[in-house]
Amino acid sequence: MPLTKEEIAKRIAQELHHGYYVNLGIGIPTLVANFVPQALQVEFQSENGLLGVGPFPMKGAEDADLINASKETVGTLPSSSFFDTATSFGMIRGRHIHLTVLGAMQVDQEGDIAN
Repeated sequence: MPLTKEEIAKRIAQELHHGYYVNLGIGIPTLVANFVPQALQVEFQSENGLLGVGPFPMKGAEDADLINASKETVGTLPSSSFFDTATSFGMIRGRHIHLTVLGAMQVDQEGDIAN
């Protein structure tokens, strides 16, 4: 029986360590933050220029300029910082980010998205 998206995200969260800076990609990776144990301090980075991604905002408090890789609105933390995407990818390539969690999709032999 295949794992659900939440089960996959929960398993990925087990790979995180205290003090990690983690980039979360599109799709399932954005769910990982929901399964980080409260005692574990992890900072999330969005490749579009936000370090210190906070929880999803309450309805009505969304800021369309604050989004994650899946284009979902997110919140910030008091320690959040903003920068351009070149700096963001420089952080990843420069090994300042401990872990990048990327999504994937299933495609058929022609490269079309499989159903």
